[in-house]
Amino acid sequence: MYKKRQQKRFVERCKIEFTANDVTYRGISSDFSLTGLFIRTNHPLPKETIIDIIIYLPNGLISKLKGKVKRSLKIPFERIMETQKYLGKGMGVEITEKDSNYLHLIKALLEIEILRKRYAWSEISREEFEEKKKDLMI
Repeated sequence: MYKKRQQKRFVERCKIEFTANDVTYRGISSDFSLTGLFIRTNHPLPKETIIDIIIYLPNGLISKLKGKVKRSLKIPFERIMETQKYLGKGMGVEITEKDSNYLHLIKALLEIEILRKRYAWSEISREEFEEKKKDLMI
């Protein structure tokens, strides 16, 4: 049965490195929440794998996390060819340890979403939205 997400998800693309069993892989973030993230990668790991994660944040800082793979998505090559579209690979990760840079990222993404709504409602100009957004991103 489908279980509703308990945390708000924020779309943000960041380069990611993750390590399991002394092997380091690369990926791109797809979305973030306070308690998890989705990593698009050609190397999705098995469910329950413990990983160390480094996120390269937009301002050049990094965030170091620990997590556990909760969902692994591997699409067979034949299926991709059949559908003629990119279906992707990746994994959903539950964050078990997070640092202050990660918490700041989530806070900034939440504030940007609020700003985006204010812009959509014409409460602020595009220029004001872009300037405040730039100030918020770490």
